[in-house]
Amino acid sequence: MVRPGGNLTGLAILDAELSAKRLEVLKEVIPRLSNGAVLWNAANPANTVSWKETANAARVLAVTLQSYEVRNVNDFEGAFARIAQQPPDFLYVLQNALMLEGSRACL
Repeated sequence: MVRPGGNLTGLAILDAELSAKRLEVLKEVIPRLSNGAVLWNAANPANTVSWKETANAARVLAVTLQSYEVRNVNDFEGAFARIAQQPPDFLYVLQNALMLEGSRACL
């Protein structure tokens, strides 16, 4: 950035920061939200950070979150069955490759 015209390489993953912000925006759009479900890959360290940031944001926004952890494609059916037992106001999915694979498996 100091030397315009040069090459810049690298990768930035801001999912943890954006995850909390997405919850804030959702609460602004639908203020009555109070109960949410978060589906996330507990085997992914980046998702663990995102879950913690999302949970912290939820406390500030007075939103109760229930964590639904999956670790492989076989966990989705059980997670959705548990979610259906106590339907939340919203379902928030922390994104990663397992979620994409699992969504295809559930269709």
